[in-house]
Amino acid sequence: MRGSVRVLGVLAAFAILFGACAGSAAPAGGAASAAPAAAKAAPGGSVTFVLENDVIDFDPMRSRAFVDRNVHYQIYDSLVRIDATGKIVPWLAEKWDTAADGKAVTFSLRKDVKYHDGTAFDAESVKWNIDRYMKTTGSARAGELASVDSVTVVDPATVRFNLKTPFSPLLANLVDRAGMMVSKAVAEAAGADFTRKAFKAGSGPFVLTEAVKDDHMTLEKNPSWWGKDKDGSKLPYLDKITVKPITNSDVRLTNVKTGDAQVANNIAGKDVAVVKTDPALTYQQIASYAFDSMIPNRAKGFVFEEGRYVRAVAMALDRKEILDKWAFGVGAVGYGTIAPGHFAADPSFKPFEKPDPEGAKKLIAEVGKPLSFELLISAGDPAGLQLAQLMQAQLAKADIKTEIQQLEFAKILELQSKHEFKGITLVGWSGRVDPDGNTYDHLYSGKPFNDSSYSNKDVDRLLDEQRATSDPEKRKTALRAAEKIYVQDDPARVWYRFRAVQLLTVKKLQGLEAYPDSLIRFQYGWLQK
Repeated sequence: MRGSVRVLGVLAAFAILFGACAGSAAPAGGAASAAPAAAKAAPGGSVTFVLENDVIDFDPMRSRAFVDRNVHYQIYDSLVRIDATGKIVPWLAEKWDTAADGKAVTFSLRKDVKYHDGTAFDAESVKWNIDRYMKTTGSARAGELASVDSVTVVDPATVRFNLKTPFSPLLANLVDRAGMMVSKAVAEAAGADFTRKAFKAGSGPFVLTEAVKDDHMTLEKNPSWWGKDKDGSKLPYLDKITVKPITNSDVRLTNVKTGDAQVANNIAGKDVAVVKTDPALTYQQIASYAFDSMIPNRAKGFVFEEGRYVRAVAMALDRKEILDKWAFGVGAVGYGTIAPGHFAADPSFKPFEKPDPEGAKKLIAEVGKPLSFELLISAGDPAGLQLAQLMQAQLAKADIKTEIQQLEFAKILELQSKHEFKGITLVGWSGRVDPDGNTYDHLYSGKPFNDSSYSNKDVDRLLDEQRATSDPEKRKTALRAAEKIYVQDDPARVWYRFRAVQLLTVKKLQGLEAYPDSLIRFQYGWLQK
């Protein structure tokens, strides 16, 4: 895999969160000033971005999908962000300070920000947003903010997070949807419709002006955005972004090659060699925090309530063959949630390095009943079907029978959130800068993203321990002990790959850079005239 993640940002986050003076003032143009464009940027123009599925939910509070975040990052600002190296940087919060006991973090906010509807961004708005994320029934952000006790408005430009215990992943969680700020006026006026009609709700570089389900979304330039480039010129450069959901990976690529679209960030492995050599295209690839896993439903009454069945699938799977024959070497073999770029990674952790179908057969024989299950995949993408068929053939060597079923992606997420899917789903995770964001909500008993209904008291205890300490070595020890349990001893899921960040653009689209969270920063993009 070409490139690597320069991810000292997680360790920097520890120093930022628990240091005596955590954070620093933004550079002259704010944190958004580091546009990576090599040549003189030209304002104006429109681009089309082809996305693998339609956005499901425009509300950061309820959103569970990576496709949602691709639009969220354009229309919403968050309190902090990461730069292209993975380092946490100021955004709506210009700086922050942490109390000596680690139980309070005080943020100093930008004073030049308004929401797209003209209402003010201030400390009261931060408090309203965080309270909403923490206290609303069904919030997908509740677990990410579980250690926050309350939010206090110090003054209009200063807000304090009061913590139940020291909470090392706080800043990393505020990088994403838990830290995204939404206009109270727009959210309350839209009510339940806000999930699809978040018009003028953000303060980000682009304004959502149109959303036609399964057809397109229109994002228009926010002329009042606070970000500036390195020369002091206002960002963003582009006038408009049209986002088109296309589930078929072949069709997405065709759109870029014919000029009907100018950017994509999900390329089938079989096509990577071709796009690398196409003189009309620019392809970027770096390592990612994202993982791919098979998610079994371990709830009572379902096939995988029996944990030995999960381990049998993990033993029978040939991860290297998947990487080589399906992903064409894009990414890396994976065994858990902690990606190679995370500070807690252990490259020697390879519990299922080689497939063991005979061992899987013996384990199933111990249970006393043959293993047969439904493998549920997202409809409309031939690459996804090919992966499922490869897995089906691998598992058959262990006498494990799978029935492949295809369903709309949004419906699969709904079944997962309700814990109603019959067997296993194939839904990936787009990754977070801190390993806690890849792990806690997915594996802690009863948390919002624990779609497998997994529950292990030792895992819960270890994940709580790593959250409450600022010492990277103590965090790593707890995270490693937890991963051994939920991957190997009492498997919650079957992990098989760490993804790569992919960014494909036409040559004339300049200024965009691959970030380790896989999200495009369109405010830096510009078109050569």
